Amino acid sequence: MACLSAATGGFYAFVIAAACRFIFRMEERTALLWIGVPLFATMTILLFIFLPKHFRKEGYIR
Repeated sequence: MACLSAATGGFYAFVIAAACRFIFRMEERTALLWIGVPLFATMTILLFIFLPKHFRKEGYIR
């Protein structure tokens, strides 16, 4: 479950950091460091907390 949460958090962090990079004309390093890393950490923790409930409801996890 932690791997799925980390992969999903990383994907969303990359997409949002890339969008902010193009919208606000930021450097790649700045966008990934100041937007991507905090967003990755936040999304991974939130998905780790909330994602198992959905899998339990669907019957994947007991």
